Amino acid sequence: METMIAYSSTHGSAAECAGWLQQMLNGAEIVDLKKRTVDPSPFDCVILGSSVYGGQIQQEVRSYCKRYLGILLQKPLGIYLTCLSREEAEIRRYLESGFPAELAGHLTSFCAPGGAIYFTKMNFLERNISKLLLNRFLKSQGEQTDGKTDYVSLSKEKMKEFAERMTEWEKVPR
Repeated sequence: METMIAYSSTHGSAAECAGWLQQMLNGAEIVDLKKRTVDPSPFDCVILGSSVYGGQIQQEVRSYCKRYLGILLQKPLGIYLTCLSREEAEIRRYLESGFPAELAGHLTSFCAPGGAIYFTKMNFLERNISKLLLNRFLKSQGEQTDGKTDYVSLSKEKMKEFAERMTEWEKVPR
C-alpha cells in the first residue's frame, strides 16, 4: 500500500504527527504542503494533516482539498487535526468548516491527537497571545502554564489507533 501523508503546520505539531505516522505505516511518503504539492493520483491511500491555528485549518490543506477533491473522493482518506481542544463538538466544527462536506463524509478515519504550543518557536507577539489563550484553556482544565515552557498534549497512542484504522481498509473484501 502506497500512502501519502500531506500536512501543513505553523509551529510543528502536525509535522510531528506526520513523522509518527510515517514510522507506523512503514515509510509512507510525507509531503509538507507549505513546501510542495504532490498529485495524490499514484497513491493508494491519502492522509491529510493540519494544525488548527486561530480556529482555522491551514490554508495549504484547504487549497489542496479543493484542487484534488475528485481524486481524494476515490481513495481511502484520513484526516488528523492537531489542536488543544478536547471538546468533540468544537473539533467536529473545525473539520466541517475546514473541509468540503463531501470530503468530511468520505473519511476512512479521523483523529484529533491533541495539540502543542511551542513558545520556543514563537515571536514575541505570538508568545503573548498564545500565553493568554493557553492560560484560559488550562484554567478550564484546572491547570496553568508559565508561558515560557512548551505545552504539548499530542498523543502518540491516538495516532497509533488512527494508523491502525487507516490500514483496516486493505482487509475489506472488494
